[in-house]
Amino acid sequence: MRPAGLRLILSVSLLLAPAIVGVARAADADAPTVVLGLEALTGAPENVAAEITDALRQRVAAAKGFQLLQGKDLVEVKLVFACPDEAPSCMSAAGKSLGASKLIFGNVKLVGDVYQVTIKMLDVNRAVVEAFTADTIPKKRADPSGLRALAPGWMAKLTGKGGGTIQVRSNLAGAAVSLDGTHVGTTGTTPVVINDVAPGRHEVSVEKSGYTTTKQEFMLAAGQSLPLNLTVSPVSVEVPRPSEATPAVSVGEEAPGPDIEGAHRLSRAGFWVAVAGTAAAAATAVWFGRDILEVNKQLDPYRRIPCSTAPSGYCDGTGKPVDSSMLMLTTAQTEAKNKLQDQGNKDYVLQWVFIGLGAAFGVADGVLLYKGYLSPEGSQQSASNHGLRIFPTASASSGGIIAEFDF
Repeated sequence: MRPAGLRLILSVSLLLAPAIVGVARAADADAPTVVLGLEALTGAPENVAAEITDALRQRVAAAKGFQLLQGKDLVEVKLVFACPDEAPSCMSAAGKSLGASKLIFGNVKLVGDVYQVTIKMLDVNRAVVEAFTADTIPKKRADPSGLRALAPGWMAKLTGKGGGTIQVRSNLAGAAVSLDGTHVGTTGTTPVVINDVAPGRHEVSVEKSGYTTTKQEFMLAAGQSLPLNLTVSPVSVEVPRPSEATPAVSVGEEAPGPDIEGAHRLSRAGFWVAVAGTAAAAATAVWFGRDILEVNKQLDPYRRIPCSTAPSGYCDGTGKPVDSSMLMLTTAQTEAKNKLQDQGNKDYVLQWVFIGLGAAFGVADGVLLYKGYLSPEGSQQSASNHGLRIFPTASASSGGIIAEFDF
């Protein structure tokens, strides 16, 4: 009985061996993947959608576990297979006809000054969207190099695998950047971008001769994009303190005293510089105030204010009735209004900046006026050395008190 049982076990093992090998090969095989061209919506240019598509295809081609198949245009696929709403069952049928087990598709649209990007990964066999990512990209970063830098993060979020990205900035250009002790770049006007950083704990450092070395530890998740800002400072050098011994003074010679006249000269010069600064700051603040008034006048036609004199119930900022067909601003009018509002906000901020500068100069005026002209030492030195006479006189009048300075 034992030999028969042994033959039975061997027979079953031989029958199961091909199936086990086939399952192992299927697990190791790369998933055929098609990256459909992203659809450009709501003001997004076609070239931005095409750049994102190319960046994703390059990433899929380089990723382990995926086999990039020839791509198709998403709009074309939706028309051919009648999938206007991108329903998973319909997109699954399209993916099977392309010979894919994974479909990557999505769209990009312009919202204000940023692009909103939505990307989905569809499991063709199960007809299920197994992952998606939504991201915003400033218009100034929507160039080929910037989109290629973002592609690893998108792929990592879709697959749950892959490294993240860090961007290292510093207050000093020309400093060496190291990641976990390995040199990865040099600081400059743009950040040092490091792609495919493995998830986990890492350390980044910035160093340059003559400056302190700054290090920072961080945790990075799969597909995360992490900005880092490291500050370095010059190495301090200890300067020997001068001897505190009292200098010898010869008999009959007076010890040198403090240069009071030099200090008052500086105060008087500083006073007139501060006066000029106060006047310039005040004039600039007034200039920006006039700009703000002009911007408000230009914004009046785009304002909608409830009023009883108009049939539509609304007037613009100038009081002119607005027709019902013109209550909603057109796209061009909205863009013009936004530009004017941005200009007005900038003028408003700058106006207060110069008001603050004028106030600071005004405080300096008062301090330096006292030190240079009104203090007992200052007025005495001025009168004896420069012939400058300063004396206050006051007379009562209906207008108040008059202060008079005689130079």
